[in-house]
Amino acid sequence: MSRRAKIVGTLGPSSNSVQIIEKLILEGLNVARMNMSHGTHESHKKVLENIRQASRNTGYEVAVLCDLQGPKIRVDKLEENLKLQNDEIWAIGSLKKAPKGFEDKYIPTTYKNLVSDAREGARVLFDDGLLEAVVEKKRKDFLEVKIIEGGLLKSNKGINLPDIKVSAPSLTEKDKEDLIFGLKNDVDYIALSFVRTADDVKQVKYLIHKLRKSTPIIAKIEKPEAVDNIEEIIEAADCIMIARGDMGVEVGNHLVPHIQKKIINLCNSVGKPVITATQMLESMTTNARPTRAEANDVANAIWDGTDAVMLSGETASGDYPIQAIKMMSKIVEEAEKNPKERPLLRNTDLRSISASLQVASSLVAEKTDARWVISITQSGNSCLKMSRFRSKKRVLGVTNSLRVIRKMCLYWGITPYFFESDPESLSNLPDQMIEKLKKSNLVANGDKVVITHGDGKYFKQGTSNSIRVEIIKEPQKNISEDQFIEEKIDSGRIILDTAVCASCQNCVQVCPHNIWTYDKKSGTGIDQTKAMSCTKDMECVSKCPTGAIEIIDTDL
Repeated sequence: MSRRAKIVGTLGPSSNSVQIIEKLILEGLNVARMNMSHGTHESHKKVLENIRQASRNTGYEVAVLCDLQGPKIRVDKLEENLKLQNDEIWAIGSLKKAPKGFEDKYIPTTYKNLVSDAREGARVLFDDGLLEAVVEKKRKDFLEVKIIEGGLLKSNKGINLPDIKVSAPSLTEKDKEDLIFGLKNDVDYIALSFVRTADDVKQVKYLIHKLRKSTPIIAKIEKPEAVDNIEEIIEAADCIMIARGDMGVEVGNHLVPHIQKKIINLCNSVGKPVITATQMLESMTTNARPTRAEANDVANAIWDGTDAVMLSGETASGDYPIQAIKMMSKIVEEAEKNPKERPLLRNTDLRSISASLQVASSLVAEKTDARWVISITQSGNSCLKMSRFRSKKRVLGVTNSLRVIRKMCLYWGITPYFFESDPESLSNLPDQMIEKLKKSNLVANGDKVVITHGDGKYFKQGTSNSIRVEIIKEPQKNISEDQFIEEKIDSGRIILDTAVCASCQNCVQVCPHNIWTYDKKSGTGIDQTKAMSCTKDMECVSKCPTGAIEIIDTDL
């Protein structure tokens, strides 16, 4: 995969079959999001099974993100839609029957603590902020509100209280049930909605730990309190999601761009993955192509430094879910052709041996023009650290754990690679792995790769402390005293060291006189009848990755 940033796609009625998920994966889906605000555990389990089956069918694993609903405040069931007119006074509360005097102007809500939480003068927003009211009076069992921006209000529409400190916990009883469901079914990430403080994240971490799991937590930033406490939340969470929908309603759309850039920058500085979400390609819910502004929005998120971008309704219920993933991938790839410059590393904390190793391997790969950095990992932590430093070279995260493979699907710049080796021959693991990579056409003879792993302890957690540079070449057979091939040329000679030759055929391709030969049995050789045609321009020497070729010019 040439694309470095990852794509999160929400599954729903338009995209939850095995056949559609397969197509989404092949077009670039990395993380499949299950929105627990909709559906039942039975339906979600079926979708999860479909995701795993589609992964097996395509040969590409994707992570599953279980997104908890959180304390979403909604309008209760209505017998008919309500038409709110500007300047009218309405009642709102959790009473089952309308209070006296408001029989025709009552808005029921599912939130029991609305009256106790509210204060006079506070705004009450409906339907993603399209409708607005202000609290005029606080009664015992309901609020009197004045309609500022009217419109048609329907059942189950969301209610936002930007000026009110909501007392409801971030983790509701429904969320706890959904959390247990997700953990029992081995989802790869848990997203916590309406986070306000680091304690909200720590509470869920405690529950996950109590259930003997280590599933990473994504903190969704959509409340003003979360923005105020962002640094502590970033420290507590495993990943951050910038949920721009409710955030825009709560703080105002005009502040969202600045908050987005600030959060991405903070996450980048401490190495926490960050997802930019909501309305990225919103018009593709009903149109086959996005607007220019949407394409620009995605590209700017990439240039800001986001690790992943997310699609919601576009893939869940839209008319063009496959095209949306394909378009998102194309926009990201194009944006990454002009990447943001990496910050200087001299100010980075490299006291961790593993972190310093990842920086070193990244720089070695750049300076040697390696094709891959290959990080052999047991937990994925070394790849997470590598992701932080935004290596210019592609990184292959090699592990023997499917769980870790799926977790790395969210890591920027990491291509997860499953390698099931023989436990009895781990000492020979790099050679086994390179042979498999050659068969998969991921490397070729003559390529350089930088391999990071533990000190002789492959697939052992916490042991990444060594780097080696490997040149891909064919295993040499029958190396003896005749390992050097030498031919005389006009005023000089050509020497080939067959013991270090990688059989990459670079010399064959670059020589216009067909002096160099290659066949599978004998490897690279020199055509004696054409050696005298050599012009000693040293092109073959400069193209040889192993230094196996030497041309001696006796005229010098």
